[in-house]
Amino acid sequence: MPGEFDIEGKKQKLDIAAILAAMAELEQKLEALVVFRGQATDDGAPDGSSIICSDLPTKADFNGNEVVITSGPCAGEARDIAAPTISGVIVPGTPFGNMVGQQVTTGTGFAILAIRTTPAEVAAIEAKLDDAGHGLAAIVNEINANEAKIDDLETKGDAIKSQSDKLAGKAPVSGSTIANWNVAESDVVSIGAGGTRHKLHSLLLSIYNLVGTTITVRLYMKVNGTERKVYEQAFNATSDPPGLWIVNGTVGIHEALRVTLVSNNAADDGAAVEYDYMLEEM
Repeated sequence: MPGEFDIEGKKQKLDIAAILAAMAELEQKLEALVVFRGQATDDGAPDGSSIICSDLPTKADFNGNEVVITSGPCAGEARDIAAPTISGVIVPGTPFGNMVGQQVTTGTGFAILAIRTTPAEVAAIEAKLDDAGHGLAAIVNEINANEAKIDDLETKGDAIKSQSDKLAGKAPVSGSTIANWNVAESDVVSIGAGGTRHKLHSLLLSIYNLVGTTITVRLYMKVNGTERKVYEQAFNATSDPPGLWIVNGTVGIHEALRVTLVSNNAADDGAAVEYDYMLEEM
């Protein structure tokens, strides 16, 4: 058939029309990709930082497009165009010559592509990002300042939590002491510690195991550095309740509170006196 050729030794035919159509389509695609082809009309800068072409002033401004060298020592190298081209000079983003510098001389071919790897919009965004007042550095500084404020708030929050946790009070303390209560006034228990602030909410003593008719309870605490008696009361183990509210209400203490007891009956020697108290840290 017309327009077909047999390929010797092969069972197939070439369709010339189809080949020409494919070539035309390929040419259209190349034309769409390449927006300008030209040659250097004069020697560029010795370090490869420019291409000079006197045809460019009559063309569109290709600033931001990509330029590819098509002949000469730098053939195949591509660079972003970093400045307006209407003056007849192409300024690449980085010099030609693979970073060692290679002059683009008269007659060197080049092509400008319809590819914009650094459009004006990107440049504008970069300028905003570099802005000292509103750029990335300013944002980072603001974040760091806010982090410092957050850390300060966390520290204050921890302090508030520590204080609020104290409101729950310490676990109640219970126990007993065995002593010769008739021989001499003896310590029942010591509550708190020097230089530490507490709220004493309650103190109970049990004289259930005692038989004396005069059971004297005394409290001692330092006043201006010297221990003083701050409380004294006598009870009758045979007629008063076996459990005594010695402290029934909150009182603040910042020194050790020493609790003592003495009995008028020798039968109370060796007996156990029980106690129970509750503290809250301040």
